[in-house]
Amino acid sequence: MRRTLPLLTLALLSCNSDKDEVIDDSGAAAWAPDAWCPGAAGCESAEGALSAGAALTSLVPECFEAFEDLDEDAEWDSNEVFLDCGCDRLCEGDEGYPGPDAGEGDGEFQVVWLAGFQNNRPAQGVHDPIQARALVLDKGDTRVAIVVVDLVGLFYDQVQAIREGVDAAGLEVDHVLVMSSHAHEGPDSVGLWGPTESVAGNPPEYMAFIRQQAVEAVRLAVADLREVGEYKVGSVDAASYSEYGILSVLQDKRDPKIVDTTFTAGIFRDTAGETIATFAHFGNHPEAMADENGLITADYIYSLREGLESGVVWDSYTREGYGGVSLFFTGTVGGMMTPLGITVRDPDGNEQREYTFPRVIAMGKLKAEWAMDAIEAATPVQDPDLSFARVVFRLPVENWGFQALFLSNILDRETFDWDPAQAVSDENMPTVETEIDHIALGPLEMLTVPGELLPELAIGGYDGSKVGTSYQEIIDEDNPNPPDLSQAPEGPYLKDYMTREHRLILGLANDELGYIVPPYNFVLDDFNPWFDEAEGDHYEETNSLGPSLAPRIDEESSRLMEWVNAR
Repeated sequence: MRRTLPLLTLALLSCNSDKDEVIDDSGAAAWAPDAWCPGAAGCESAEGALSAGAALTSLVPECFEAFEDLDEDAEWDSNEVFLDCGCDRLCEGDEGYPGPDAGEGDGEFQVVWLAGFQNNRPAQGVHDPIQARALVLDKGDTRVAIVVVDLVGLFYDQVQAIREGVDAAGLEVDHVLVMSSHAHEGPDSVGLWGPTESVAGNPPEYMAFIRQQAVEAVRLAVADLREVGEYKVGSVDAASYSEYGILSVLQDKRDPKIVDTTFTAGIFRDTAGETIATFAHFGNHPEAMADENGLITADYIYSLREGLESGVVWDSYTREGYGGVSLFFTGTVGGMMTPLGITVRDPDGNEQREYTFPRVIAMGKLKAEWAMDAIEAATPVQDPDLSFARVVFRLPVENWGFQALFLSNILDRETFDWDPAQAVSDENMPTVETEIDHIALGPLEMLTVPGELLPELAIGGYDGSKVGTSYQEIIDEDNPNPPDLSQAPEGPYLKDYMTREHRLILGLANDELGYIVPPYNFVLDDFNPWFDEAEGDHYEETNSLGPSLAPRIDEESSRLMEWVNAR
């Protein structure tokens, strides 16, 4: 997530919810998640054949206009006029002009603000469709939906509203997980990236459209449910595909340089051999077009999914796609896992470093081939078990900038556990409610985190074994304020809590609370904390809920996984 915290002049007016308890035979209280299946009322079993269905819906805004970007910086300057051409962005005299449409000539700028980088970036058009994609899994009494949206993030309140919509539609889904791809060239879905730092960029009408389309994707996926004849899941090492290691697609911009190079993919085919869905999982910011792009796009995820569905075509060879609906699951993107500054080298011998769509498309095609390799090397899974569990908890909003944004409703979400009649302080600090989920399907298990996790919290790697390339060291020798690795946590790490063969951390799942940074290296600026970054690699702290975030994520994950593993 890239943004500038607003320097608001605000008069900030100056407990976790109780969980249901399960009682064991001895009468002592035993901890349990807030919800789980199978084994709970209404989802007693997960026996029988596995079924799967998948579908997609559009998230492209239905109406927006462009502007004359005279200096080609993707920002709307005061000397640049908007084109009052209406929702279709076609004016009289343009090729294909069908006549006046809604918004045309009304003197108002119908604008969509692009998220992810700086403020004041109006969308100029659409390069490729952004979407909500849903995968529904059904076995016995247990039905789980996974929804991925091509957006920078969604708050927990929006996820709960989507779940309410699914319930109201009578789709009999026991659990809905909503994950954001973290795309940096889609409409603002959080509120941070409006025309200025103090004006939200996510209008209620578009947020309602997101909810509607997410629910519709689940409905269509339920309607598509088919018995699974083949389910496969496999993993490859992304660093093994190039002499440059992981630098073929990303670089870690923060010390210590630690990258989760595991790339996981899977496929569901029906009993007739037709593909229902494929999925791929990896951690890399979808921001390969950088901040001067004005076109709506899913970034490299577009060509990754297109490759899995329709095939990968290079000048030198072609690989057939699988058909079906492809989903991309976000991994550990914090830290910063970014494609910016990377030279993409394709199999045809081309090298691309400029921020162009051919470079982005090549990056997605490379990853599609990794997914194909993982799928083709995998062994079909026989009679996989299906389960989920979730835990809900509250976290303190320690970041002063976030406090201002939440309390001024620029960031629109509910806060708890504080008295608005009193000044915000350590003793009167707002909290937000969030969630961690665990979903298992045979050898695959997925643990969610409500933000952008630094990979080190999932895999360790402080010994320098997980840099992902021989071209970099774990600590940059020129770093003026390097982390003290002697203070780094010894583990266990999040993936250590899991026991199955393929262990995925799903980032930006059910929430977006910013970067999840380990306390040993959570450093704030001495003079303007939370707004200015400290010397060295400490941008992420300014965009984090606070230093308590990582320990609480670890604590709740550990407790949830202990319960899951004991079942």
